[in-house]
Amino acid sequence: MTFAFTLPTTSPVNFTTSFASSSAPSLPSAATTRRALLRDTLKRYKRLTPTEQYNNLPSLLSSISEYLPYLYTLDAYITSQDITPLIEFETEWRAVLSRRTVPTELPRIRRKGLDYEICFATTTLAYVHTLRARTFLASAIRAPPPTDNNATNTSVHLINQAKDQILTAASIFLYLQNRSTTKERDSSQTMPADVTTSIYNALWSLCLASATLLAVLKDDPYPSIVALQHDKNSKEWMYKAPTVPTRVRSLLLARLCMYSADMAGKAAAGVAAAPGSGAELKGYCDDMAKTAKAKACRFQGIDAEGQGKVGEAIGWVLAGKEVLGMVVSGDGDKGKLGRGIDMLKKAREERKMEKVPMEALLGPDAGKTEEAMVLNELERRWRRINDSVNFHNVPSTSSLLARLPTGRPMFPENQTWTPPKLSSSELSQLQTQAPNGGELDWIGADDSDDDIMPAPESSMPPGGFPRSQSTGYY
Repeated sequence: MTFAFTLPTTSPVNFTTSFASSSAPSLPSAATTRRALLRDTLKRYKRLTPTEQYNNLPSLLSSISEYLPYLYTLDAYITSQDITPLIEFETEWRAVLSRRTVPTELPRIRRKGLDYEICFATTTLAYVHTLRARTFLASAIRAPPPTDNNATNTSVHLINQAKDQILTAASIFLYLQNRSTTKERDSSQTMPADVTTSIYNALWSLCLASATLLAVLKDDPYPSIVALQHDKNSKEWMYKAPTVPTRVRSLLLARLCMYSADMAGKAAAGVAAAPGSGAELKGYCDDMAKTAKAKACRFQGIDAEGQGKVGEAIGWVLAGKEVLGMVVSGDGDKGKLGRGIDMLKKAREERKMEKVPMEALLGPDAGKTEEAMVLNELERRWRRINDSVNFHNVPSTSSLLARLPTGRPMFPENQTWTPPKLSSSELSQLQTQAPNGGELDWIGADDSDDDIMPAPESSMPPGGFPRSQSTGYY
């Protein structure tokens, strides 16, 4: 339910060769030192295994958070003309969202101007917050079964933490989007897709879509019901019956899912509009839009089943499967062909789950496979009831899809991130200290492009819905 961004790496930079300040003489050298630490942390992170990367995110977040106040203070000093430019500043970053033209890793892209550095460094901060959300989701998967209120609250707390991380990333992308539209850029040089307005708008929309689905996840018992049915070691069914949403909650959750689908669709359009963007992120946005819309169909079906309209409930399930691109047969054979193909897909995915460690159980398709499993279980249950008791007609999926409700936002869309600045005491120290001069030569000593990601210890797909055989909210 969160995209697994690849973090960029960068070349060394010495701000003292490009900027000088009479009011804060140590600011360029201090910014250079903090940036060198961030660069080293990013390179070390990329060489780690996927499991080690999860554990290293707090350290990486700390390195970025320590560097950005110096960077934004330097930018503010340039704006106020308290810093004198010496030579034109240049920096290079690896563009991780750009289109791949060769199978090897994308090269670093060098551009002029401090704004290029600010955009990439701040974007990296948003990526880290998104990856932190994935760690909280993975922890929620590993949480013990909710045998008591404490276990249940643990899962909810972890999901809330993941949601907060995603909303923080959304506010950062919104800030970068606003900055890119107001900050004057050099029109003579083209920017990589990673730092374009279209990508920022797309990532902001994607984060809001992800946060909304996380909020829905807390009140959605059906993924955990399916997980229980496919977990051979679970005994939760003996002592705890799942809570099924009431009619009002089902309709509310359907509207939230439709909002998430709309935002994910906007994200896909934004990625497509960014020149040179890769297909991986767009495919993920498309998958999330389909997953969210299929969830809305399922909640509509739950509401219909609660009113005794089992035939309509089955129709909503079929509509959800149609949205996901699954095979849906005609009414004559009651979908046997479609269910047979779905069972093969489900068996294949379950075999994959058994081989993948818990740390890597985050699907690459934004939850499409898991939602398909839930829809299959509901269709099987409701068809059995309808074939033996109700004998209701199943309406066409086209007529039901036309009745989907409009989306409803859950979180404010105008919350923007505030760039950090150095405090008065920190600025006072920089104003009294002398610049380091040549003592920073060590920073550019190692400019090797050796930040190649090692072979993963297990499959680490680029984001998605957590896949687990454990219980809880999954």
